[in-house]
Parts: sequence; structure tokens; C-alpha cells
Amino acid sequence: MSETDTPILRLIPYLAAISAAIFAGLAMAGTGESNLLVTVVAAGVGYFGAYYLAKLIIHAIVTRIGGDGQD
Repeated sequence: MSETDTPILRLIPYLAAISAAIFAGLAMAGTGESNLLVTVVAAGVGYFGAYYLAKLIIHAIVTRIGGDGQD
């Protein structure tokens, strides 16, 4: 994803992933029925899922906007 040159566009996937991991971990830990392994796995899946989804969305937006006027 070399099209995203600005630091903000590189930072957004990490922030989204950390937020998703925190919310997934808190949601799993808040039920009281899950153990630590299930909570960590849910947080990890949430982290990587949100990271790659945010990267995909940013890549699609940047290539669509940047690709219109260039040859």
C-alpha cells in the first residue's frame, strides 16, 4: 500500500485495530463466562480484522480518488 504517503492514513488502521481489540476484549471479559484464552483470541481476531479492513478501505478510497486524474 505505497499510495498512502501521509502519516495520518498510515496511523488510522492501527488506531482502529487497537480500538477493536479493546472493545472485543472488554466485551468478552465482561460476560464473566469466558476464560483468558478466549478473551485474548477474540481481541486478536478483532485487532487483525479491523486492521486489514481499515487498510482495505483506505486503499480503495486513495486509489479511487488518486486514480481519476492521472494517466
